[in-house]
Amino acid sequence: MSPAASLCAVLLSLAGATAANAQPVTDPVDGARTDLPVAGEITLFQSPGRVMVMMRVGDGDLLPMVFDTGSDGNTIDLSLVDRLKLEKIGEVQEVDGSTGHVRILPSVALRDLTIGGLPVGSIDAAAVEYDRNDAMGIFSSETFTRSLLYLDLASGRAVLTARDAATRPAQAPVDYVDGLPTVHMVMPDGSTLAAHFDTGFDGALSLPLSMIDKVPLERPAEVVGRFRSISQEGDVYGGRIKGTVRIGPVVLENPEVTFLGDIANIGLPIIRKLTLVIDAEADRNWVLAPGSLPEAGQ
Repeated sequence: MSPAASLCAVLLSLAGATAANAQPVTDPVDGARTDLPVAGEITLFQSPGRVMVMMRVGDGDLLPMVFDTGSDGNTIDLSLVDRLKLEKIGEVQEVDGSTGHVRILPSVALRDLTIGGLPVGSIDAAAVEYDRNDAMGIFSSETFTRSLLYLDLASGRAVLTARDAATRPAQAPVDYVDGLPTVHMVMPDGSTLAAHFDTGFDGALSLPLSMIDKVPLERPAEVVGRFRSISQEGDVYGGRIKGTVRIGPVVLENPEVTFLGDIANIGLPIIRKLTLVIDAEADRNWVLAPGSLPEAGQ
């Protein structure tokens, strides 16, 4: 995918990034997030640029949600608060991942919840004015704190298993950076750079804007589009890296890249070439070869 073709995903990713740094302002009432599942499988729906799940609150209608590893909080469209008669349980402080802009949002309880056909119990979500072109909000992979989440998008599988030695990968885990699943990718000069796994981003690779003159490119980076976040718009630059980039088991030769913001992001085209194992409770993850599901989930 060209940098220009991934511009739409850049916009969507930034919208998701605002929820990625949402911290409680007031404590939620007891009852939220008390009955999460330990094991099971989540039904995913994929398009070239999206990973979606269907959400149902109680016996209500099915609602499409973005399934996002690049956000540590759930969000729903503000219109659903009245429509579903959701209970407000507090407030969250939302930080724009690209600008640092802060705003306060209501936090609501989603009870008797089903995600991708799997009963989830009760969780909380920030209510925002969401872009409803194809979804009604974001469901974060960080929700599943009682389980290991094996995400193998090549086979369309999202499998939850118990957090124990029998299902834990044998390899050493990678600690989260800034509260999100991370990989230390190897750059062409042999140095490493922490990057977030972001299924809400349909581009392959995005690097911080500060690296635009530090990464070897086949030709100088050029403007390939525009981004929009909570409080700012700006140019998106793109180019092609000269050399090899390694991301876990994935080797990229002369990959295309965009430059945006201050963090590196790994998007869907690359995530679909590996298995990501998430331990949200311990803030760590594993990066495995594709198809590396636990035995019970094969």
